[in-house]
Amino acid sequence: MFDVSIIMPVYNVKEHLPRAIESALAQKKVIGEIILVNDGSTDGSKDVCEAYAEKEPLLITVINQENQGSGPARNAGLKAASGKFIYFADPDDYFNERLLADNIALAKKRETDLVVFGYTQEKAGNPASREMRLPNLPQMDTQKAFREHFRNMYHFSPYALWNKMYRKAFLTKHNITFGSQKQGQDALFNIEVYKHLDSLTVNRKPYYHYVTHEGSAVNRYRADRFKLELAIAQSFENLMETWEEEDTFSDLIAEEYFNVVYLETANLVHPDCPFTTDEKIDRLTSLWTEIGQTKISPYKKEEKNPFRFALLYELKAGHSRNALFLMKTRNQAAKQYTKPFTKIKTFFNN
Repeated sequence: MFDVSIIMPVYNVKEHLPRAIESALAQKKVIGEIILVNDGSTDGSKDVCEAYAEKEPLLITVINQENQGSGPARNAGLKAASGKFIYFADPDDYFNERLLADNIALAKKRETDLVVFGYTQEKAGNPASREMRLPNLPQMDTQKAFREHFRNMYHFSPYALWNKMYRKAFLTKHNITFGSQKQGQDALFNIEVYKHLDSLTVNRKPYYHYVTHEGSAVNRYRADRFKLELAIAQSFENLMETWEEEDTFSDLIAEEYFNVVYLETANLVHPDCPFTTDEKIDRLTSLWTEIGQTKISPYKKEEKNPFRFALLYELKAGHSRNALFLMKTRNQAAKQYTKPFTKIKTFFNN
């Protein structure tokens, strides 16, 4: 049995894939297997996977399947995994050579089922944009402690997979797997993890490099985006109800539902959205009536981000047309000024 199984879903990432695989192969002082699940790639990613497997047949396994999405791909990896621990890496990122060894050692020492560690976020092709993010959390040895400190956990990429390592026996015991929806499976997976988690180990060092790329899934128009995002908010609310902490974390529940409306607003102003202006206004008005007035307004009292504050104000006032205009203007400005702002930021950081 391997110490750890690295599971990597692969879909049309030929350009970035070698760096991710090399990161996995470069891990120090740990015996791990690498499971590459080619999810119906059409760009040559399959050939990259199989070339690496041919060079490292004892360490790398390739699973080829028709395109089903990253959730089913990770499930295929989980089913094949023999490691005591599971680590989910993305094929367009990379990570430190000590990631597995250091975090496995902590998990074994503290006998916990989940380890959370720091990461660095950066934009593709722009290393100067790197921002280090570390967990502001204590070590938690009981379910009660985890729930008491959950607010801090929530503010540290709670739905990401790549800044966490999971004990496989824990996942198996609670039958925790991924759903088949095309987006948001990572959030639903982690919410299920939190439902059963008794303790948590925290490593306040950065190991992973999360790289954002233009044209990511969150920036594309999706006809089903509202349905997918709503499922996450409802699952989160259910978690709080299961804990009997819905009053304590009412603001976080409201934040989840606000995120649903926020992303759907961005979806509606996307150039690929087929709706007319009036249809967009009616759609947003209906959504706010459906969930904004009941799930958001009564509980979301603060918003530090100026743009989100303005958007929330317009939505509360019933000004859907203004909300759509705000989002469209913001997106256009972001696209136009991202490069100049990045150069200015780099200058002052140096």
